[in-house]
Amino acid sequence: MENKPKFAFVGNSHMAFWALNVYFPQWESFNYGAPGGGLSYVESFDKDTSDCQVVIQFSTNDIYQLNEENVDDYVERYVKAVLAIPSLKTFLFCIFPRNDYDDYSTTVNRFIRILNQKIQRKLAGTNIVYLDVFNRLLSDGRLNPEMTIDDLHLNGRGYSILSDTLKQAVLRSNESSL
Repeated sequence: MENKPKFAFVGNSHMAFWALNVYFPQWESFNYGAPGGGLSYVESFDKDTSDCQVVIQFSTNDIYQLNEENVDDYVERYVKAVLAIPSLKTFLFCIFPRNDYDDYSTTVNRFIRILNQKIQRKLAGTNIVYLDVFNRLLSDGRLNPEMTIDDLHLNGRGYSILSDTLKQAVLRSNESSL
């Protein structure tokens, strides 16, 4: 019997609620998602995932604590925390869009887009595979309600986008390592 590749999923509720056995039956998946988790959760993550490929996504829970004055320090801590998680290969999803408290505001997603750009620039030169699905989850500048169960957490359609993106990235990564 062939060993299944091991994948560890780390992050917030988007990771915790992902039906990994449904989307990735070909993998041995470990779900370390923590609803409400943010940077402090990832900074304190202490599981040995050195024999796994690691998939990370977090930060939507931290957004309302950030502003122009502290965002660069946050990006430094964010990238340091991601790089500190031991892995065979790390796949990092962008920070997902969310819907602001104001019913039709797009302000929070404009900020998240800038934050994602800063993170992506900071990751240049690392071995992290950055997975940008931000625009695919948007509709009219907001998290697409057709991708969510409650205007925040993803539904099957949203998770299909994540799953397809991750599978393609893993395939490309495996091909490039041959």
